[in-house]
Amino acid sequence: MSTLIRTDQVPLVRSVTDGSGYSQPSGETRSLLLVDAAQLAPSSSIDVQALDVDYLTFSFHKLLAPFGVGVLYAKEHLLEQALPFLYGGDMIAEGQVKPDHVGYNALPWKYSAGTPNILGVIASAQALRLVLDLVAGQRHWFANPQPIRRHAVVSAMDLVARHTRAVTEQAVSAAHDIAGLAVYGPPPGTPRSPLVSFNVAGTDPMRIAHALNELSVKSRAGCHCATLAHHDLALTPPASCRLSFALYTNDDDIARAADALRRVVRTIRPNSARRTAAKAARIGTGTPP
Repeated sequence: MSTLIRTDQVPLVRSVTDGSGYSQPSGETRSLLLVDAAQLAPSSSIDVQALDVDYLTFSFHKLLAPFGVGVLYAKEHLLEQALPFLYGGDMIAEGQVKPDHVGYNALPWKYSAGTPNILGVIASAQALRLVLDLVAGQRHWFANPQPIRRHAVVSAMDLVARHTRAVTEQAVSAAHDIAGLAVYGPPPGTPRSPLVSFNVAGTDPMRIAHALNELSVKSRAGCHCATLAHHDLALTPPASCRLSFALYTNDDDIARAADALRRVVRTIRPNSARRTAAKAARIGTGTPP
């Protein structure tokens, strides 16, 4: 839910996947490595070639872009070998539709079925340029037709990484200081994704999120696409509340969020304790809970 595999740890994971012995359709005997970079991409610079990953994915909406556009990077030979998962439009090679055979177009058109999200892709590209300008403190790349230079991306994202690490550490330390709050993931001082997940015993995380919302702090409650991780933590329901941080999060935001969270926990804990005691009493007397 909140652990971050650092890019320097990917080669170790790569060695494990390479030695798995799993047979691929191509004849290779290894497991393919997919990195879910939904939290990594908005807070660090990534070089997929240096990482030597087979696949890498992330969502553009975490990089200031509109909802609806995601990225799937894959090694070229894997894209060439795989079958399309959407059909129609430009993914068919011209003149290659026959009663008993269909020929697929060359990359990247092989995976371009139907009408793409043209506006979303354009806006996402400009969002990347906007991030660079926000970090630099001046307008240069936004709406600039020139290709973005690699060093500009690396420099900007390194600054974003340092900033998000600092505010995340501040938030994690503050959360650990709140009595009655169960905080998940690595302890303070340990690298993690730019977020913190937590619960209050006996309280539905949706209730925590609603209470924070009433104090103008936006959080997310649910399984966070990590249902099995919540089951592994023996959480009932298998969910938690989460605060996430980005390049625009500042120290004041963290302080206000921590203060709101303290107020919410102080309000919720007595009620949770009374509900737990009442449930125990019912069970002790044989009364159905």
